[in-house]
Amino acid sequence: MNMRYAKEEEIDDIKEIWNYCFNDEESFVNYYFNNKYDNNNTIVACEDKDIVSSLQLNQYKIKLDGKEYETSYVVGVSTFPQVRGRGYMKKIMEYSLNELYKRNQLVSILMPIDYRLYRKYGYEHCYDQLEYSINIEDLKNFNLLGRLYKASEKHIDDLIDINNLFLSDVNGNTVRDKEYYINLFKEVESENGHIYVYKDGSYKGYIIYFLNGDSMFVRELFYKDLDSLKSILKFIYNHNTQCKKVIISAPVNDKIRFVLENPKTIDIKVKPFIMGRVINVEEYLNGLTINDDIEISANVFIEDKFIKENNGTFNIKIKDKKVEAKKIKGECDLHLSINTFTQLAFSYIDIKEAMILNNINKNEKNKGAIDLFEILFNKKENYINEYV
Repeated sequence: MNMRYAKEEEIDDIKEIWNYCFNDEESFVNYYFNNKYDNNNTIVACEDKDIVSSLQLNQYKIKLDGKEYETSYVVGVSTFPQVRGRGYMKKIMEYSLNELYKRNQLVSILMPIDYRLYRKYGYEHCYDQLEYSINIEDLKNFNLLGRLYKASEKHIDDLIDINNLFLSDVNGNTVRDKEYYINLFKEVESENGHIYVYKDGSYKGYIIYFLNGDSMFVRELFYKDLDSLKSILKFIYNHNTQCKKVIISAPVNDKIRFVLENPKTIDIKVKPFIMGRVINVEEYLNGLTINDDIEISANVFIEDKFIKENNGTFNIKIKDKKVEAKKIKGECDLHLSINTFTQLAFSYIDIKEAMILNNINKNEKNKGAIDLFEILFNKKENYINEYV
């Protein structure tokens, strides 16, 4: 079993394993391999000279608690059936995690098909999403105040402006620039989707959606104010001769449920969405800043079975509004798995919830560590809404 990065000339081999393992339309596969694929971010596992397993580490920037991080979004984890059950996924995941550590990336994300597959590698559930299932007739009483236009690249600055305002209080969102939206237009087109932008004096919202039989799927509905939201909902209703139902994905701080006439007729679900992982515990901690002028120190053991540099006891100190973390030899005041530490770092849970989930009782020994973590991770936000 040989692990390595893919070679440029092996793109057809990677595409073959992708097509075997995933049920994507040819148009999307062509878009992906023409625009997103990079052999320098593709890990392969070989048996003899044949590629039998692969994954991609797509590069993005995300914001966590206002700070930007370079991150790898793990996609395309795939293995041919003839070698499944022989440990290829474990080996390729372990190799990839240590490559990310060598790259000095501090965090990583993925969208799992099965949480059980990735939890054992230190990835943990970090973000949820709302899903609205709405009878389209329930949207008929909204009014369309402005106009919607088919979006093009000339609207990118306006889309960025809408995105930045809509997600201004959202944690874990992707940093979107002009290049991001150029690729987004190509991706949506490859899946026969549509992007429309709403204008009422200025551009105040946009919608990305797909028509599938008598249903509409809304991937994004971003807006600057409630009047813009209501107008875009009316635009959705205007498809009533084509569609009977609309499914809308939204962040959990979304306001759609507040403007509906009768929310009881709407099916609203909270759905698990994104898993995350801290790749470099020490550097992640050393990059934090604290608003409170307080001095505190504790020893915390982080258990990480795949990245040895993370596995051990860290002395974590807060002084002069800065965090100092250093791996040490010695006893710990508190023991946490990399999974729990990740959920704290991604602001999905706070330390009190971590204690409940891990059956930790506060005592004299761990009191200092718990107090320190309450200062480090005192902000909980679960608002991500990203299709990266």
